[in-house]
Amino acid sequence: MTDFKQLDIYWIGLEPTRGAETKKLRPCVIIQSDLVNNQSKTLIVLLLPNHKPWPFAVNLEPNPENGLDKSHHINLKQLHAVDISRIGKLQGRLNKEYFPAIQNALAIVFGL
Repeated sequence: MTDFKQLDIYWIGLEPTRGAETKKLRPCVIIQSDLVNNQSKTLIVLLLPNHKPWPFAVNLEPNPENGLDKSHHINLKQLHAVDISRIGKLQGRLNKEYFPAIQNALAIVFGL
């Protein structure tokens, strides 16, 4: 159904929001598997706000592969399921070397 790939980074419009939810157009990384991506009208994504030293965050530095222009972090505390109509421009791709750190941060968030 879609051509979105796990670890692709897209700009996603998150409005409208409520309360403490992250607002605006933000870079986000697709975290769900390609098997699910190809059969769904929604994607589970992780937000990439500016760099923070949190135990539930995975810090990223810009490089040619991810296409980021400054330091960001993957905020594992704010997983989002978004409709594919919110997906904007492809920014880049996250390297698979980040998977162990993502798994560790998810274990912190969910108490696993």
